Amino acid sequence: MSKPEQDKLRKQFTRKLAIHLRSVREEKGLTQEDLAFKAGINTAYYSHLERGVYSPTMFVIWKIAEALKIDLENFMKGFDY
Repeated sequence: MSKPEQDKLRKQFTRKLAIHLRSVREEKGLTQEDLAFKAGINTAYYSHLERGVYSPTMFVIWKIAEALKIDLENFMKGFDY
């Protein structure tokens, strides 16, 4: 796979994950600030994740899932990538 193809897939993945993060957070009735605090991450960083600016590591995804009280497997099952 070429570099441009990888970049395109990464951007698509990041956008879809951003939509999923926001959807799950809103279902739980949390603000970005609440979830960032519970996950132990910076609020501005979390905001960037929801806007698709940054692509999180699996560790950050795990921290967010834990803060949402959803096991990682179920969190990722709900994510259509």
